[in-house]
Amino acid sequence: MRHTAASIMIAAGIPLAVVSKTLRHSNLAITVDLYGHLLKDSADDAVVALASALDRADAEVADQVGSSVDHRFGKAA
Repeated sequence: MRHTAASIMIAAGIPLAVVSKTLRHSNLAITVDLYGHLLKDSADDAVVALASALDRADAEVADQVGSSVDHRFGKAA
């Protein structure tokens, strides 16, 4: 039942630290050792989130560079 409860919490996106405390593990490493295999989707989600953040940052820099150019004269403002 503990494994099922942990699996459900992890699938629901409950932070691993909360899952660990709920299961009364003495430290987070125990939870990761026992249930880390359930976090594979989380790793994929993290990669997607990081890529998205980098894309947004790149777009912001491009916007800033583009807005600092005086288009009438082709010079920086």
